[in-house]
Amino acid sequence: MAKSKTTAKKATKTTQKEAVKATALLRKGVLAYVGLHGAAYERAKFRFEQVRTSTDGLFDTFVEKGEELEAKAADLAKVAQVKASETFTDTTAKVRGVMPTASNDRVSELEAEVTALNKKIAAMTKKATKPVKKVKMTTEKTVTKAA
Repeated sequence: MAKSKTTAKKATKTTQKEAVKATALLRKGVLAYVGLHGAAYERAKFRFEQVRTSTDGLFDTFVEKGEELEAKAADLAKVAQVKASETFTDTTAKVRGVMPTASNDRVSELEAEVTALNKKIAAMTKKATKPVKKVKMTTEKTVTKAA
């Protein structure tokens, strides 16, 4: 039995050594994991600072370019508006040149006639509003005349 006690003691010492080794390896693994994240954080922080310093004036640059483009667009819009106005004027002049002039003169005559008729209508409505004498009519006379 002496052998079994020494074997048991060796086995216990071996398992204890293996447990210590496993704990040490686990600790090293955790430390490596933490170290990896620390290194990644430091590298990301460094890159962030680089990007931040290189883009500090970028927003202002974009604003200036936007203002330049807006000015160019406004100029182009003004030019297009002037061209459209000139084209419209030229086209209407051509159309009026093609239309017979007698019809244009007749339009002004008709407008004057409409104005005169409107004045007459207004005068007649004023006269109609004056009291009119009432005349009695019997229905018998009109019936006999019609028959």
